[in-house]
Amino acid sequence: MKTKTLRILLIVIGIILIIFIGYHLYLEYQSDIQLFFNPKASRQQLMESIRSHGFSSALILSLLMGIMCAVPGIPTSIIGVLVGLSFGPLIGTLINVFGNACGNILSIFLMQHLKLFDHSKKNNRWVRAIRRMRHPKIGLMIGYMVPIIPSSVINFAATTLNLQIREILLSIILGVIPSSLLYACGGEALFHGYSKMAMGLVASVLILTILIVVIYMDHRKRHLE
Repeated sequence: MKTKTLRILLIVIGIILIIFIGYHLYLEYQSDIQLFFNPKASRQQLMESIRSHGFSSALILSLLMGIMCAVPGIPTSIIGVLVGLSFGPLIGTLINVFGNACGNILSIFLMQHLKLFDHSKKNNRWVRAIRRMRHPKIGLMIGYMVPIIPSSVINFAATTLNLQIREILLSIILGVIPSSLLYACGGEALFHGYSKMAMGLVASVLILTILIVVIYMDHRKRHLE
């Protein structure tokens, strides 16, 4: 089977899994949705219902986040916020980190063992920048921290480096902690009705991301000159 055909097939399988797991997530949160749209239900009832979710919900959310993270082009931010809304900032961050780490490891595993290399990515500026770094592990970590860089690009860069799996895993975990914490705190803010605070957290990360990219591009331009 050709690499392109296999890649498309795996993406289709991933989307089917997302729909399947998403349906089970809907079943888990069906009572919460009904309370949300019930005008007779109090806010206290809704809050207690949302925070009553346990291991099964956490497992479904982790699986869904992992698959979404492994499929290129699908954002996981909504799931990350839902995790924070349901489990709070601490446990929510742990669930987000676990889901993101599993998804990225799965993506790297498939790229390495099924030869799903998109050779056009070799010329991607982020891939080139990471490969040229004296400490590429730090480059990977920064890449996972920046939401606007597709994780598939960073995962591809990881497959081109001569790093052990534990080094890649450490870079992934450290890299996804900031966004995982942000989404969990955003969910916690929504839980307490601080919608403006939640939007502010997201906006602050976007601004920080843009600053990182601008500083990096400026530094690289000066280095080339």
